[in-house]
Amino acid sequence: MRHALTLIVFLGLSVPSTSLRAADERAVMGNWEGRWSGSDFGEGPISAQIIAEGKGNFRAVISVTVEGSGPFAGEMRGEDKGDTVVFKGTVDVGSEYGGVYEIAGAVSNASFAGDFSGSESRGGFELKKVRKTSPTLGAKPPEGAIVLFDGKDFSKLVKSKTEPNPWLPVGDAMEVRNGNVQTVQEFGSFKLHLEFRTPFEPEARGQGRGNSGVYLPGGNEIQVLDSFGLPASRHDSGAFYGQAAPSVNACLPPEEWQTYDVTYIAPRFDEKGDSTENARITVLHNGVKTHDEFQPSRKPVPKGGILLQDHGNKVQYRNIWLVPLASK
Repeated sequence: MRHALTLIVFLGLSVPSTSLRAADERAVMGNWEGRWSGSDFGEGPISAQIIAEGKGNFRAVISVTVEGSGPFAGEMRGEDKGDTVVFKGTVDVGSEYGGVYEIAGAVSNASFAGDFSGSESRGGFELKKVRKTSPTLGAKPPEGAIVLFDGKDFSKLVKSKTEPNPWLPVGDAMEVRNGNVQTVQEFGSFKLHLEFRTPFEPEARGQGRGNSGVYLPGGNEIQVLDSFGLPASRHDSGAFYGQAAPSVNACLPPEEWQTYDVTYIAPRFDEKGDSTENARITVLHNGVKTHDEFQPSRKPVPKGGILLQDHGNKVQYRNIWLVPLASK
């Protein structure tokens, strides 16, 4: 049986305007899915995550499956050449599968299409842009839940005991402004639901690209960042910052609403106040389990507040609620 062909794709993205800027970058950026077919390798699914990097530059991660094997990932980069963003290059799939392949393609009229060729096979591919959403997006608080933010009441999340919430109301959301906000109330074990949206900042990089964070009791931060298309790491979105990478990068593109659903089991203490059992934290990012009973390294506390971080980026939050859990 043939194995999956890893396509590190270098593509020409054709657009109708003379130069790709913010509006067109948004049209190209995102998730694309489709099929590819080859003269010798058969056919299979292909997907792409296209990331806008500003000034008409793009980077894309490609995933290809051949005859049920894979998927295998590759990467592409390109530069705006006027009315086209051109990506050029090759992919070496090894002598067993034909060595170096030339790949070319274009995004035009809502289609991402092109072809590839090598010594063993040649063929084409076509993808359409798809919008993915979290299965828990818009989840309503169940009976017994404590609503921390409903789009109207800002009083449950404040800057300090003496300073109210300074964040900006934006529709049913609040946008980060002028410092962190934290819960008035402290909690032990709980289930937390919140929704967030990172801004579109294509020219920013790393920790400057839509940075914020959700701090749980004890100061353990679940990172919020525009990490769409990046390898999972200890410093990107979905990570326990500096402690543990998520099992998979489940990010959606910037400006798309995303969800964290967190189950926090508080640590245990003996009668002397010494910790006998670590906290255990399970996280679902956009419905995907990315941490399963993670045990953080921060100093354990029996109860604590929840803090949302101001890191200088206009991240938005909405639909935040919590269900207290009985101690186990």
